[in-house]
Amino acid sequence: MKVKFSLLQFFLLLSVSGWYSCAEKDCCVPPPANQDYAKGVFIVNEGPFGGTGTISWHDPNTGEVRDSIFEKANNGASLGQFVQSLTFYNDKGYIVVNGTNKVVVVDASTFEYIDTIGNLQLPRYFLPISPDVAYVSQWGADGLTGSVAKVNLNTFNIEKTIPTGKGPEKMVLANNKVYVANSGGYGMDSTITIIQTSDDLAQTTPVSAGKNPASLLWYEKGADSKLFYLCKGYFLDALPESRLKYFSNSGFGAATPAYSDDLVFDPNTELSYFFGNSGVYKMAQSGPDFSFIYLFGQNIYALALDSDAGLFYCADAKDFASNGEIFVRRLDGSHVYQFRTGVAPGDIVIVK
Repeated sequence: MKVKFSLLQFFLLLSVSGWYSCAEKDCCVPPPANQDYAKGVFIVNEGPFGGTGTISWHDPNTGEVRDSIFEKANNGASLGQFVQSLTFYNDKGYIVVNGTNKVVVVDASTFEYIDTIGNLQLPRYFLPISPDVAYVSQWGADGLTGSVAKVNLNTFNIEKTIPTGKGPEKMVLANNKVYVANSGGYGMDSTITIIQTSDDLAQTTPVSAGKNPASLLWYEKGADSKLFYLCKGYFLDALPESRLKYFSNSGFGAATPAYSDDLVFDPNTELSYFFGNSGVYKMAQSGPDFSFIYLFGQNIYALALDSDAGLFYCADAKDFASNGEIFVRRLDGSHVYQFRTGVAPGDIVIVK
């Protein structure tokens, strides 16, 4: 469950789950035995209400697309409701399943099941800290009591939980600190939590502008380093306070379109992009000030950038009940091709 605010969050809050079909279609041909998924574009499909999420795989060199790769590698076993995100680390894939409170561990090349990290509470994102430790952001059983779970990667057990603000979302690791964007969960928050990885001590700090920060970007070049944060705004406000700015300075930053999210960075051009209000935007910076430039319109639920190829991958979740689509576009917004995915594509991972 991505919850950016989208139709998906609206229906969750109203607890209207009967509107959607639980049927899922395989849109692609079944893979041969021992398929190698070491490279490619992975699409995390949240799945329909009452059903199960899936992972799709795409080879941009051949155009091939395969859906439900976990199920096909594991004799039809399902991942569970609301598959949230996917992270690869040390030859393993970590699939965060929000609706069933777990992280499923798989072999990164074959997607065969290895183990499960359980006893989580609405988990969101997985961040490796070292070969032995990872952090998992989680919203808590009520969607408001946020924390980060510290996981032992040798035993796959939770060692401790670290309190955060409401709705901890994406995290970045920099200089032995983990920065956690507290997106508000089912409510509102305007903080970022900083965790010292050496002792797991945490400090939650208010942001100077905006509500519900959900996306973070660490920039470092020589002696210059800074953290950008992107606030999506609070969905109950008449005018959501969506903002893009530095974490460390004062001021209001740049007002962005409502429900902005998925801040991505191109190291080749040192330009950043994000989406909001059915469009993709390019960030421009002049000293401490920001502005943004509209690039193209697109119904979009997730954004990823292949900086080597100069391509955006834009996920369209459609009606959250039928198959979604990925639209591939150049950096100028021109359309390259598109392909079908599972239900509600909400995260895109590119592995070279």
